[in-house]
Amino acid sequence: METETTHADKYNDPRARITRRGVLIGIAVVVLGVIGAYFSITGRRTKIEKSTAFWGQETITALQLGERFEIIPIDSERKEPINLTAMPGLGLLRQALLEDRNYEWDTQGNRPLSERIADSETKERIRFRLTDPNGKRFEKVELDLDLDSGWIAAGDGSKSVRINAHTRPKLKNFLSTVMHAEQKRYDFRE
Repeated sequence: METETTHADKYNDPRARITRRGVLIGIAVVVLGVIGAYFSITGRRTKIEKSTAFWGQETITALQLGERFEIIPIDSERKEPINLTAMPGLGLLRQALLEDRNYEWDTQGNRPLSERIADSETKERIRFRLTDPNGKRFEKVELDLDLDSGWIAAGDGSKSVRINAHTRPKLKNFLSTVMHAEQKRYDFRE
């Protein structure tokens, strides 16, 4: 005996029919979803082929896995390192420094940063120091960056390249904000 709680009429509606057309539309939606997901994943993957060839595997490993990520203001009166290790936005900073599309590869050379920005009146340089004290997967890696011109170079001055015009203001804004906030925090402690 049927009760009102089973609602047999909802499950056995004679108007609902599964047709070949409906099945094909369902399959097409699933296939398009899989193709879209594949292209979404491959399109967002960080491309690091040119970066690896330019910086070398050790620097790429440091940018990807470095436990301690510090910035040191070079042209500032304060020379103490600012630790970015647990700071929000560090993942985006790492990706910006790794991604091939963020560099102007036709500007690469083997000149140190000081020669690249010698003509510049304003010099706002910082040094990235990446270390791995616990994992010891790489030696200390240092990269110098001029925030105004966008030139970035190996700490030893062996090679340099310019960050593209799209990424340059974003990096400058993020790093200037971090340094300004840290300076305020440092002044507050005194």
